[in-house]
Amino acid sequence: MADGGAAGARILYITGSGRSGTNFLGQLLGQADRFCFVGEAMYGGPSLATRRCGCGVPLPDCEFWRDIRRDAGGGRLLDEQRFFGLGRLARWRHLPLTRAPDRVRRLAALYGRDWQGCATLYAAIAAATGAEVIVDTSKSVPYACMLSLVPGLDVRVVHLVRDARAVAYSWRRLKPAPDRFDDAYMSRRNRGLAAAFWMLSNASAELFLRRAPGRYLRLRYEDFVARPRESLDAILRMATERPVELPFAGSRAVELAVAHSVCGNPDRVRTGLVAIVDDDEWKTRMPSADHRFVTAAAWPLLARYGYLGRPWSARAWRGSPTADR
Repeated sequence: MADGGAAGARILYITGSGRSGTNFLGQLLGQADRFCFVGEAMYGGPSLATRRCGCGVPLPDCEFWRDIRRDAGGGRLLDEQRFFGLGRLARWRHLPLTRAPDRVRRLAALYGRDWQGCATLYAAIAAATGAEVIVDTSKSVPYACMLSLVPGLDVRVVHLVRDARAVAYSWRRLKPAPDRFDDAYMSRRNRGLAAAFWMLSNASAELFLRRAPGRYLRLRYEDFVARPRESLDAILRMATERPVELPFAGSRAVELAVAHSVCGNPDRVRTGLVAIVDDDEWKTRMPSADHRFVTAAAWPLLARYGYLGRPWSARAWRGSPTADR
């Protein structure tokens, strides 16, 4: 997706609506050889003081990130706000600028140190870990568009889609957040906001991120949990040209090692054997009024992604995710 520049850090960027399983997918992919899962790096700056790293240590004290900041600063501990600064600047209002004819020059001039700091962030991660692919689950479409223009970054996108009604139900659940110091629970959204953000996130991902052949793949969460090996293999083939395997234990469980992720769903701190199962509680516990509201609000994309008509669980496996190659 990059306009040019020398080959450098390769980023497997996972986008989609919040509560769609993006961080779980990213953590699974991070178990592959020479893949490094960093969570939602876009939010690394403001999160440093309020989050634990995926390893369980408070982010300011994590030696993994301190070493990377020190290496990036040439022996001096690079200021985290500069290191993660571009994430703070990437907003929806900046999308038109990412489509301007002289966009790279204008963005570099506008964001200066933060623009260069972003390139340094991923290059330093790749250098410190030896990773060929850095898995970033920031989800934000504006941030992905900016990353795709930073010289030296090779961005490939997985667009994970989940039924809007499942997403809305998940946003209303009270979920503990043991990885946070500022709040005991994850934030919540009402059904209207959840449906609106679901539409915006998925429509903008298709509009702005699916342009480059071979660098965009759309996958339904429901198909992923139904056929995890096939789904993950399709993603790995897009991410790298070499054969890669994941540490599966049987067909539906993966052994998760510690990952140094900066932000995301609190489940990112889990390690050990984790089963890949469908979180389908919404089908029996979602209030009927919420179900009707979200269906009406999101029906254009629900229909596009095959969620209307027969239940998704009754649909035949189509063989592979949707990819533009």
